[in-house]
Amino acid sequence: MVVSLGLAQGSASPEQQQTTGPETKLFCNGYSELCSRSYNNVSFACTHNAYSSPPPEDYLALNQARSIQEQLDDGVRAFMLDVVRSASDTGTGSNTSSASSGIVSTIINKFKGIFSRQLHHKKESKEEDPTITTVHLCHESCLLVDKGRLVDTLAVFKKFMDANPHEVVTFIIENVSGFTATQLSPSFEQSGLDKYAYAPGFSPRSSHSGYAWPTLAELIDKNKRLVVFIDDKADTSAVPYILPEWEYVVEIPYANINPVKSFPCNQERPRDAVPRDLLVLNHFAYNRITIAGKNIDSPLNPTQVEEHGYNSLKSLSEHLSSCKSTWGSRVFNFITVDFYDIGAGGIFKAVKLANGLS
Repeated sequence: MVVSLGLAQGSASPEQQQTTGPETKLFCNGYSELCSRSYNNVSFACTHNAYSSPPPEDYLALNQARSIQEQLDDGVRAFMLDVVRSASDTGTGSNTSSASSGIVSTIINKFKGIFSRQLHHKKESKEEDPTITTVHLCHESCLLVDKGRLVDTLAVFKKFMDANPHEVVTFIIENVSGFTATQLSPSFEQSGLDKYAYAPGFSPRSSHSGYAWPTLAELIDKNKRLVVFIDDKADTSAVPYILPEWEYVVEIPYANINPVKSFPCNQERPRDAVPRDLLVLNHFAYNRITIAGKNIDSPLNPTQVEEHGYNSLKSLSEHLSSCKSTWGSRVFNFITVDFYDIGAGGIFKAVKLANGLS
């Protein structure tokens, strides 16, 4: 595909664009072959709990070893993010679910000394919108992992997208604290990231599928290169670019307990067994421990991921292959892993394979 673009100086590497005379050949997410494909026919490398990385090194429940900036630089283009009310706002920073809160309380009492070292909240500006200071990136509870305000991480994405105009990025947000869309939108607006957010022109369908998704080239041409899904409390009449995940996306089971002999392929969410246009392939595992009669699932550490070979091309390609009997020729859009940097680039090779690229 050949598209005429006005490119900012230094905005794209030679691998992203090639100039032939007055026109520029567009490379979408690194490949010209992807430009003509609709968004729902492209596979992306996705990081589970993308924000959950050091520092500090002794955090519980880490899922990644590298920062958001490093993930972007390495080629990750889809990010799972959990939004939770800050501990300073609620006094607990926990999920509103009583069951989850009970589990969190159990862990906190068990590991009180560890948690006391982890409560290091940034000083909030009194001049800022209070909804911005309230929304943090945390894992289940801000007493477990608090990576600070959503707006600060969105600013990292904004800087990257400013400098890389040929990249399409996706967020899959877990709305742990049940924020309304209008409570989340100020973080997008203050960071400036809302300018890139895609708002579909189509209306919901009873079939939950068959939507006319734009191609990557169309998203790039219109500079609407960020697609945002949220699992709860979407309200597109108020914030048209925060999209209801379960209208468009299905997920394969995520609660896979280590050791995993074979990863599953069935549709777990939503539980209505009705396919959607986009598919999340969860390819990570948990350790399970029992405290006070409650099962607690925690992420594997990097050594375990490497020992079991979960992020290797072999493991990922076997998962992709085994799911063909369930999903046929469907593209696995978001291939999702923990510690993506382990596995000799297996996640990126698997995405390339899923996209049929040589």
